[in-house]
This record gives sequence, structure tokens and C-alpha cells, in this order.
Amino acid sequence: MAITTLDGIIAGAQPPQSILKAGATMEAVGVPHTFWYTAGRPGAASANSAGVNGAAVSATQTGQIPRSNPGAGSAYIAHLSATANVAGTLILIDRLWHNSGLSTTSTTAQAISPATLPARDVNASSNGEGVEAAVEWSAAGGAGTPTVTLTYTDADGNTGATGTFVGQATPAAGTFEIFALAAGDTGVRAPTSFIQSATRTSGTQHLVLFRRLAQVSVNGAGMGMVLDAISGVRVEVPDDAVLQLLWIPSATTAVNLQGMYVEAHG
Repeated sequence: MAITTLDGIIAGAQPPQSILKAGATMEAVGVPHTFWYTAGRPGAASANSAGVNGAAVSATQTGQIPRSNPGAGSAYIAHLSATANVAGTLILIDRLWHNSGLSTTSTTAQAISPATLPARDVNASSNGEGVEAAVEWSAAGGAGTPTVTLTYTDADGNTGATGTFVGQATPAAGTFEIFALAAGDTGVRAPTSFIQSATRTSGTQHLVLFRRLAQVSVNGAGMGMVLDAISGVRVEVPDDAVLQLLWIPSATTAVNLQGMYVEAHG
């Protein structure tokens, strides 16, 4: 049965997982950055080769925070802490799907026939409730500031919805550009087309579908912050989750991040 008490969290606490990432280069203030490709702990991932139609992603993946599924019951975040050399926000996400092979120079629609999402949306289904989409750069991009448009099927099964963002001019490796979804949409079930209004010249980009699980604000250099069960926040972690770290920077200073992640099972 579900853990509903602080004693249950303490009794079910698993060994802590250290977080250590150093020297990540930020693209711009407020532009999300992923530590997926940054050396440290967890180790750096390599760019995936899933192809344009992509692949569902389940544990275990190089780059994710190490974890295991509970033998019985459910998993919950017992502790997430972060400190850094500069203020920002650490976001913990579950990476659900990714692709490769998107052209950085094409300005015509690139069709996607996606693999089905794993059943890890907010309702433990593949419908995409609470699922977001982003362009992730595994190698720095070249000049170009296009409007980038994703056509997708939404969480209610409606086809032809569109999400957009205006691209960064020369995105650094690790830049994570999140689409603003169509008004009223609550998630992405399946991406179907990707188009840029102008070339991005060079680099390597991937489409990623993900779900946010938790976040911790770091209010200044050396000021550690914690999310844990004592605060009354109970976040369930789905089986086979692929836990990835994002950072929302307050400055372009290279980020040195330390932290800790603990799950409770029961």
C-alpha cells in the first residue's frame, strides 16, 4: 500500500544518490539546460541514435540518476537537495521518449511516426497527461533564430495541435528549448511533425518528451535548498523512470552543481 506517513518514508528510505556536475555552459538566463551530457555524477550520456521516429525510454539509461523499482508498493521522493555556485532552479524530470536525426538546416516539415509513450504520464498511462516536449542539443547549434513548431496529438487524443518557441541563436550543448503547448492542452501524446522557419545552420538536436516531477530553488551561491517529505510534498516516482536533471539559470556563469537524491519504497 502507499506510504502515507513520515515514519513510512524513513523506514523505506533507499541509499542516497549523490549529484555532482561541474562546468556546464549556460546558453542564456532563463533558458533551460540539461545536465544529460555533462560529466560528473551521474555520468554523461551519449547522444541517442533512435532515429526520427524515436523510441520510448525506460530505465536503465546512462546519464540518469541511478534508481531501482520497489519490490512491492510504490516509490516516492524522500529527499532532493541542491547547492551551486550561482542561483537557479533544479528540476527533476522523467525522460519518456526521444529521437535523433532531425535536420538542423531543413525549413520544411519533418514527419514523425512516433513510438508509443511508456505508461508514465500523471495517470500512469500512455495518453500524455502532463507530458511536455523540448528540443535538446547534444552538440552546439549554429546561427539562426527560427520559430520552431511541433505538431502533435494532445493528451485528449485531438490531432493537429501545435506548440512553438523561438529558437536560441547559437544554442550551447545541453540547451533544452521547451515548447509552449496550444492553449488549453495538458500534455503531448504523440509528436507528428517538426518544422523550423529558418535554418539553424549546424549542430545536433533531438526531440524529447518528458514529465516534471519536482524542483528545488537555489537562491544564491552556496545556498542549499531541500525538498523532502517533512515539507509535506509527496511525489510518486513511476517504475522504470529515467530521472534527468534540468537547470534554469539566473546567469550565464558555468554551473557547478552538488546535491543528493533519495527515494523511499513501500
